[in-house]
Amino acid sequence: MSSAAAKALGDASAFHAIFFEEADEHLVSVESLLLRLDPSAPDAEALNGIFRAVHSIKGSAGMLGFAEIVSLTHVFENLLDLLRKGERALTRREVDAMLRAGDVVKSQIAFRRGNLPQAPDMSAAEAELRELATAGPAAAPRRFDVRLGPLARPIEAAELEMMLAGLAEMGELGSRQIDNVAGGEIRFELSLAGAEADLHSVLALVVEPALIRIGNEKQPVSEKKQPVNDDSVDLFEAPAAFRARRGADRRQTPRRENDRAAPAPAQGEAGSIRVSVEKIDRLVNLVGELVITEAMLAQQHGAMSDLARHTRNLQEAVMAIRMVPISAVFSRFPRLVRELAQRLGKEVEIRLSGESTELDRGLIERITDPLTHLVRNAVDHGMETPVEREVAGKPRGGEISLTASQRGGSIRIEVRDDGRGLDRAKILARAAERGTPIAADAPDHEVWQLIFEPGFSTAETVTDVSGRGVGMDVVRRNIQLLGGTVELASKPGSGTTVSVSVPLTLAIIEAMTVGAGGKTYVLPLASVIESRRVERGEIRGIAGQGQTLRVRDEYLPVQRLGKSDELAVVVEADGARAALLVDELIGQQQVVVKSLEANFRKVPGIAAATIMGDGKVALILDIGQIVRRAERAAA
Repeated sequence: MSSAAAKALGDASAFHAIFFEEADEHLVSVESLLLRLDPSAPDAEALNGIFRAVHSIKGSAGMLGFAEIVSLTHVFENLLDLLRKGERALTRREVDAMLRAGDVVKSQIAFRRGNLPQAPDMSAAEAELRELATAGPAAAPRRFDVRLGPLARPIEAAELEMMLAGLAEMGELGSRQIDNVAGGEIRFELSLAGAEADLHSVLALVVEPALIRIGNEKQPVSEKKQPVNDDSVDLFEAPAAFRARRGADRRQTPRRENDRAAPAPAQGEAGSIRVSVEKIDRLVNLVGELVITEAMLAQQHGAMSDLARHTRNLQEAVMAIRMVPISAVFSRFPRLVRELAQRLGKEVEIRLSGESTELDRGLIERITDPLTHLVRNAVDHGMETPVEREVAGKPRGGEISLTASQRGGSIRIEVRDDGRGLDRAKILARAAERGTPIAADAPDHEVWQLIFEPGFSTAETVTDVSGRGVGMDVVRRNIQLLGGTVELASKPGSGTTVSVSVPLTLAIIEAMTVGAGGKTYVLPLASVIESRRVERGEIRGIAGQGQTLRVRDEYLPVQRLGKSDELAVVVEADGARAALLVDELIGQQQVVVKSLEANFRKVPGIAAATIMGDGKVALILDIGQIVRRAERAAA
């Protein structure tokens, strides 16, 4: 392969990458706007926003030669044009069809990216949109008179031919006058059923927008430039890289000073950049090494406040790069709730709040599945049918709220529904069938914990949504692997709330270091309740419960880490507490988390490892496992 060919291939790959990223953003916007549309009173601005996004995808796909995406988005656009002009009523059927079409476009982009082995079949989605678009009043072709020029230089023959061929596919070309020379003009007539914006977008690929003059039967082209007053004309904005490349290849001179100035970039475009995940991960790792080095220097040479301050500032700045809004997860749930409610014959609305709350991108990826399960549970198990809600004196439609907020170094996410609530009697009956020991008069919070037992389910029938007994235990385990906790509260007839708390980031954590048996251990500070000196007689054996430590009016199961009985650290996980007996309290500090599985193997009771200031490895304890082990020993 020649160097020129290789460079061209590299340029094309860069253009493709830009298109893929921008198309993803447009598709997210389309889905979000579609889900907010009220068929009884569709919002005109929302329809325009959907049109703009689809129009942009079509234009960029056309420039890259992705004909199948252009074909589908063109029909998509036709339907949207009818809807936004009020020439066709919006119903749920149109919304569903457009959502399905967006999914197909998404799959086609995944195929073009190389993430799917086979191209999706787009024919069904295209046929459905076409049927809906043609079911309304037929769009009568309009005749447009087009003048391009005066040209500073001739248009390249291949580009001119491509433009005319594309126009012939869109409509019917009539008489034409081609004077493709410097100072000349290109004139032609075109009968087109589409919008003037479509025509303008195609022409703008070949000539400067300032040189385009379009008239119709009602408003012929005059010798003076006629502005096009359609809000979608400037919607076709090629990505910056495309615009730069085309600008370099143009035959025309730059715009004159009295021409309309190019629009300024939207706020945020200049203030944000896309950075590869690999680069950010490397930067995070380097900052972690710097934190370790700073700890070593501080130990060897005393206080180094300036280095410590700069290190902390750099650490916070780098960690901020990895933070992304939790809306990246939340945005998928309106669609999920809508479709699941339809399948189950329920009326459910979801309300989101706190979407701008930021979380480490690594956590975003790993928290998606647990939250998805909780939302599906709320619709399937928690929400009654419309008839059941009416009988109970409730509105026919139920509501699920999904909220996120930052609390110190953690993020708290709540999934709340106003459904039937948990059935205490049914849970206890199911526990009895399984032989799970629990007192009939146990407090509610203990009964609710049974739901987290592996294989526990109260569903009467097994469906493709739930009932297989695989669920809440997996949710809790996955959250615990992130160093988080899950809490559950419910009131019969009023609904259920599941609260998930996870750390802001997994890369660097605040920790307490302790000494036990000549070794140093690290406890995540978020799990530490208190540390205390153990007085004589406070540790005692209770029949059937093993050793316990009395802390005020509570007896906590004991887990020995060291040889001494003089110091205890009270820790908490999943609403349960235990007392860890240690030999020494070393201090509190930030530690850089290193995966033990990636560098060695998984060890029971150990969550990860870190490197201390003296260069030695210290193990970070898995508090959840240790608390559960202490509870089992005391049972």
